[in-house]
This record gives sequence, C-alpha cells and structure tokens, in this order.
Amino acid sequence: MIGLKQSDDISERLLIKGRVRVTIMATEKLKARKVVRKSCLKQLTTDAEKYRMKALELGAADAKVIPASHVVVDERVRLKCSVPRCHLYGECVNCPPYTPPPGQMRRILKKYKYAVLFKTHVSPKTDFVDDEKWHVGHMMHQRRIHEIAGAIEALAFNDGYYLAAGFAAGGCKTALCSGQVCQFLDSGRCRFPLKARPSMEGVGIDVFDLVTKVGWDVYPIAVREVDPESVGCAISVGIVFIH
Repeated sequence: MIGLKQSDDISERLLIKGRVRVTIMATEKLKARKVVRKSCLKQLTTDAEKYRMKALELGAADAKVIPASHVVVDERVRLKCSVPRCHLYGECVNCPPYTPPPGQMRRILKKYKYAVLFKTHVSPKTDFVDDEKWHVGHMMHQRRIHEIAGAIEALAFNDGYYLAAGFAAGGCKTALCSGQVCQFLDSGRCRFPLKARPSMEGVGIDVFDLVTKVGWDVYPIAVREVDPESVGCAISVGIVFIH
C-alpha cells in the first residue's frame, strides 16, 4: 500500500509488503510528461518495463509485459459470477451486473496493444484454500492487487498514457471495505475511488487461460472439497492495460 504525506519538498512514502512496513524518503515529486498523440515504440517499451518493475517494488511476486491480444474475454467467465451465484454478485458497483459486459470489453481491449500482468503469492495458501480462514484471509491478498493496479495505472496516467486502465482480483467490497455495504450503490460516493477496480473475471477476462499462457502455475480452488495438499500454490492476479 502506498501513502503519501507531504512535508514541504520531502515526501515520506510508506510501502507495506505483507506485514512489513518500509519507509523511504523521497526528495522529488513525480514529473508529469506532456501528452503526445503517438508514443514511439522505444518509449513505450521503456515505460512498460518501468511499470513492471514498479509492480515488483510494490509487492508483486512476478510481473510481465504482455501484448494485450493475449487477453481472452469469454462470456462464460462472467457467467460464473452468477452460476453458481457469487456472494458479491449485485452487491458492489465493481462486480456484475454493474461491470462492463464481455462484448463491450472485447471491443475496448482491441484498442490496447500492451499490458502489465502481475501476481502475488498467497501465503499461507490456507488464506485461499481453507474453508474457514478464506472468509477473512483472502481480503488482504486481494487488497494488495487493487492497490498495485491503482498505483501502476496512476503512474502510467502521469506519463501521458491517459487511457491506462487497471483490473484487480476479487470484489472491492471485501478487498477494500471489509464487507461493508457498497457506499457507491447506497449513496453514489465510493470510499476508495482511486483504488477500487473491477476484477478481471468480473469483466469476462479468462484469467486461468492468461496465467497459463505466460507460464505461471495456477490451481482451481473449490474450498470445501479439495485436499489442500493437492494445491501447489495460490496466487492473486491483476492487470493494467497501458496503451
């Protein structure tokens, strides 16, 4: 998690990785870059690598720059939000049925060329696998994905990629608001407007397909009936489309 506290020309940046807080003193603010109509490939490649490294700095276990064309949007992915019905379906503005439908997302993503895909390792994996611990355990891991996605999107925006868009993991109602009533649906005012993002699955992105495509291990987790020892790893995944 990144927080900025301004004091004259010195910023104190607090970076939280898991339960370890690291304090870094920065003497310069970010420099805004002039927007250009067309970014040269060399600059875009350099920037994409910078965002990949930023994801690692913010706590990602791995991150890759990928062609946006690697991302598959499938209506069946969003169907799984309602069949069987997720407990967050209709409970949060960043979950279906409020998120952009797959057809719209497919048209939108065709306009992007590059994205930064990142993952975090869920440790202990019982935070995802254990039937009881999952209810609270998953929140911290998915919160980090929201925060990394938001931070990278903001950095790209500052560099002139004003159409950068990030997607996270899980519902922001639990990841950020600890299960409280979605304030946006209640009053039209989001508690975390710069952090809250739709999940990749919530807009129809086939995360399993994408993760295996880049060579990462992933296991389906059916909480009640799967032997936890058969799950080799648990991960949480986010993506930011850059340009």
